[in-house]
Amino acid sequence: MIKFIALLPLFVLSGCAVGPDYQQPVSQLPDDWQQPVADTGYLDTWWGQFGDAELTAYIEESLAHNNDLKVAIANADIAAAALRQSRSALYPGVNLALDATRNKNSGNASFPLPTSPDTEFRGGLEVVNYEFDIWGRIRRANEAAMADLAADTAVMHGVRSSLAASVAQVYFQALALDRQLALLTRLHETRTDNEQLQKLRLDSGLISPYDYEQARSETAAVAAQLPVLRESRRQALTALAVLRGVTPEAMFAGWVSPQDLSAFALPEAPPVPMDLPSDMLARRPDVIAAEQRLIAANARIGVAKAGYFPRLSVGGFFGGLSTSFDTLDAEGSRSWNAAVATSMPLTRLREIGAQVDSATAATEAAAASYAGTVQLAFQETLNALGLVASTAEVRAAQQDRVAALENAYRISTARYDVGRIGYLELLDVERQLRQVEQEQVEAQLAQLQATVDLYRALGGGW
Repeated sequence: MIKFIALLPLFVLSGCAVGPDYQQPVSQLPDDWQQPVADTGYLDTWWGQFGDAELTAYIEESLAHNNDLKVAIANADIAAAALRQSRSALYPGVNLALDATRNKNSGNASFPLPTSPDTEFRGGLEVVNYEFDIWGRIRRANEAAMADLAADTAVMHGVRSSLAASVAQVYFQALALDRQLALLTRLHETRTDNEQLQKLRLDSGLISPYDYEQARSETAAVAAQLPVLRESRRQALTALAVLRGVTPEAMFAGWVSPQDLSAFALPEAPPVPMDLPSDMLARRPDVIAAEQRLIAANARIGVAKAGYFPRLSVGGFFGGLSTSFDTLDAEGSRSWNAAVATSMPLTRLREIGAQVDSATAATEAAAASYAGTVQLAFQETLNALGLVASTAEVRAAQQDRVAALENAYRISTARYDVGRIGYLELLDVERQLRQVEQEQVEAQLAQLQATVDLYRALGGGW
């Protein structure tokens, strides 16, 4: 019996698996995106490329405490357990059986038997209804379970990548708001000092009341912008606290804004190669998950089709059988039996056909979903690459504007001091400079966020 059980896997391996074998759909990408390029390496900790230790700490903290990621990890664990359960059907289930039975026969039966009660003990190894996987039903089910696990694992990595990207973008936004708030605070202090100066000049008869009221208006205009920026900064830090899994109070307490304006510097965006390998799209978690769902759906067609064919199963027992527990392991108590059973559906063919049709339709839906996911991946990556290039150009132009307006403001100030131009002309130049300083911060933030979007679009770094 033991030798017979040991040979069962050979019967399984000699069987054929019904159902269509998986074939990857034809790529939906343009021809120039289907040619693989030399690999540039791959990083799943891409945030380290920004060289910001605090950003790295925030992201690692979020990955440890975020509830959405915990759900994704739990779903992957569920799929792993389902795969282990499915794989167990490939091998005979051997149980250790020990039971006792007490019988009393009827004295009024057609064939009278001894009526005194008797007890029978049985103990040994038992194989219960092991199915030979001749048609590959169990193997196809395992193939589907394995693909489900790969899909859920990919989803987990996708949640991880998206979470890291969200933390990075909110973090950069908070830094940008810090710098914009510092610039605006400095401007408000300058405008307040200028208003006091203009009041002295008004009292001395050097300027008209109109110029003084204009100075007051400019001070109030800047003061009105300060609470708006403070509220935006508060919301950004609150969002960052939620992503990190800490309280807003802890977030505010741990966020230190530099006192010196020159210290308000956003990190530089890492350089992005414009000729990234096209096969990096295949490493996106959503693309991997979509293809694995397609593989699982395709395998379930085979599971359904196997229902048309007969099932062959075996059971058996090897051990001892005795009326006394003390003699259960004696030589004369040895007992064994083996049974083979087969069954084939006769009246459930329409039901099986419906199951096959359902599995086929599910596969067609999964194929369409996979194609759509690949197209979306291409679109998002192409858009992200375009944004990285355009935001870098915008930032360079804004830097040139700031440099030019700084020179213009210095010249205008000198001309105003000697009476060559009026206060409104000087104010107009200053307005332009301060506005462009704010826009420069926005341009750098846009470049950083576009780079993060590219990391997100590729599901990781290079």
